[in-house]
Amino acid sequence: MTERDIERAIQRISKTFKALSNPIRLKILLLCAAEEKTSRELREALGISKPLLIAHLKKLLSTGLLEYRVEMDERKMIVRKYYKTKTDALCVNEILKALDFNPESGERLKS
Repeated sequence: MTERDIERAIQRISKTFKALSNPIRLKILLLCAAEEKTSRELREALGISKPLLIAHLKKLLSTGLLEYRVEMDERKMIVRKYYKTKTDALCVNEILKALDFNPESGERLKS
């Protein structure tokens, strides 16, 4: 591994940890770990505005911690995005386990 490769890896890891340092983003990861969520479902669960949610989603998407799929609602003629936590992303499984969540089954762990 070259110095340049090491520097890139450090920058990527630093960006990931920065994204994880916000409690709202951790809640988004937890909410999207069990099942896909739309932005409306996330806004309602978190009690935050659409612009604030979009900013958090962008940060999680850019670090590869979250992914989404697009679906067209033909009846309403709108596009919906369904967000899901990428459990294979850097340290996501460890974080979910620390929050008493089983990433394999998508269920809360028994206390």
